[in-house]
Amino acid sequence: MARTKLGALALATVAVAGGAITQTDRAEAATANVVVDSLSVSAASNGQLKATANVHSTRTIKLQALTVAVRSANGGHYDFPGATATTLGTQPTRYTSGSRAFPAGTYTYFVAYKLHDSWLSLSPVQSFTSGTNSTTTPTAAPASTASTPAGTPKQTASPTPTPTPTSSTTSSPSSTTAATPVGIGGTWHQVFSDEFNGTGLDGSKWNSNWFGCSGCVTKPPNSAEGSAYSPSQVTVSNGSLHLKLIQQSTTVGGTTYPYLSGLVTSNGKAQFTYGAFEARIYTPSSGTQMANWPSFWADGQNWPTDGEMDVLEGLGGSACYHFHSTAGGPGGCASGTYSGGWHTFGAEWKQGSVTYYYDGKQVGQITSGITSAPMYLILNNAINPSHSGTNVVPADMMVDYVRVWQH
Repeated sequence: MARTKLGALALATVAVAGGAITQTDRAEAATANVVVDSLSVSAASNGQLKATANVHSTRTIKLQALTVAVRSANGGHYDFPGATATTLGTQPTRYTSGSRAFPAGTYTYFVAYKLHDSWLSLSPVQSFTSGTNSTTTPTAAPASTASTPAGTPKQTASPTPTPTPTSSTTSSPSSTTAATPVGIGGTWHQVFSDEFNGTGLDGSKWNSNWFGCSGCVTKPPNSAEGSAYSPSQVTVSNGSLHLKLIQQSTTVGGTTYPYLSGLVTSNGKAQFTYGAFEARIYTPSSGTQMANWPSFWADGQNWPTDGEMDVLEGLGGSACYHFHSTAGGPGGCASGTYSGGWHTFGAEWKQGSVTYYYDGKQVGQITSGITSAPMYLILNNAINPSHSGTNVVPADMMVDYVRVWQH
């Protein structure tokens, strides 16, 4: 998310049919009942775990996404990757998630799906234990398998689908000190955390616009963006930060932008030199591709001299990373599907290198032009109007947590 230019790679865009829901779909959904026929967790070939479910509906229904959500004993969110758009009928449809590793502990899991931009969770809620030898142990299922509104699939932190938000604005760092960077080895201590478990943005950690007065609508960081940024598009609910992109013509500083979106930065409140940086993000999707220009990045005060570390940029439907400095902006894009579900995006920044990790797997490393000046954090749900093939509006970029560790 370079301030004055696009990412280093010129990426081709691919036109993908949108996921619009027709009035017929809505009528069918009104009387449809989605039922889980079976649900299990098993070991994948890579030693991680994957989930398998057979699901049907009493009538044909088009779901925006189908996934298997996972909750730890303390309410942490560890959903399986691989949420996908699915059409269900009266015959069972088999869903198999992507695989992932879990820290040692006991977890509950259940099927969840997205319809009309709302998430619903399904019974049964089962459990498994992750450790040296991963096992699965079903829990007692609720009497009915009817769907229950759940806001988002990460909202359910226990067999009860809809928890009450905590009264505090954020979880304290001490409540998450047991967490370590996903896939990044070494000994770490946590220096920053926001779990977004409250009902509003924590103003001691974040600003809700780009270099502007409190409450102001501001221009974007990048001249290629098509949206202004407003605090009105930044909310916290159901355990997530929501950065919402809408089509609304907005004029800022004499420039009119066709869209309005959400952005947060820790500028002036938290900055770091070196460490492990991680966020768990639900990115907007266009078919099987990442939609729009969602970004998780860090920036120095004097760009590009102080550097810019792009942990995630959704560019042309792909998940990409870069490091900008006076030496240039090298980077790359990760293979795989990074849309339609929750994914963990991380980077280890140390002297002379930045190594990037997506869902705990190393996807790239940059060893040229690495700076050492402090950087602050930024998350924003951007859009580039020229990438029409993968743009979806409205769109909600959700963030489960942001964490920073240092040695």
